[in-house]
Amino acid sequence: MKAPILTLLILLVSTGSFADYYQAPMQEANWQVDRTKNTCFLRQAISQYGVAEFVQRAGEQLRFSVQEQRRKPLVLQASLKAMPAPWMHDQTSSVDHQVYSDASTDIAAYGRLSVYGAAAETMIDALLQGQYPTFIYHRDAALLNIEETRVAVSAIHFSERYQEFADCRNNLQPGLARSQPVSAKAQKHFKSPKKAPQKKPASAAANTNCQNAATHPVKPS
Repeated sequence: MKAPILTLLILLVSTGSFADYYQAPMQEANWQVDRTKNTCFLRQAISQYGVAEFVQRAGEQLRFSVQEQRRKPLVLQASLKAMPAPWMHDQTSSVDHQVYSDASTDIAAYGRLSVYGAAAETMIDALLQGQYPTFIYHRDAALLNIEETRVAVSAIHFSERYQEFADCRNNLQPGLARSQPVSAKAQKHFKSPKKAPQKKPASAAANTNCQNAATHPVKPS
């Protein structure tokens, strides 16, 4: 009996290292533009996960985020890369971008992972080039359940809706200055070994897990 138990234990440990991967299926990878008087949104629903979105508010820097529509353990490590499309196996990914953990102002129970300013603008360029921005992170979990999570944002149909979003940004009320610091409250960030230049925002209080209000830097993934 000992051999099968040991084998099972090895299998459990091995499977625990596999990644949870989320991406909108090709036939569902659509982008939607919404707007208010002072804000422009460009969103993609990701089945079984939540949503990815670009948000431009007047007077603030561009924000790019993913948000899971479930309560999950605290994120310990996180980074963002522009990855080649899944069928492009001979291309390399970009450098890591600094990621912030901040609380959603729309769904208070769920935190989100975000990049701001230059990093968010870089992700727009990546999508226009057919790349897939991918958030990579690890959560606090039991030993046998430690898993890497990857959330890839699809570039399919992005270029078709981007111009509408760009027009919305250009038509925001005077005072929009993308070079100015974000007036948000993001307090917690995940340091990356190779991070693109980006000013620290200040958007909603850091709270990846609504039951954990600690704010401190975390190791890169």
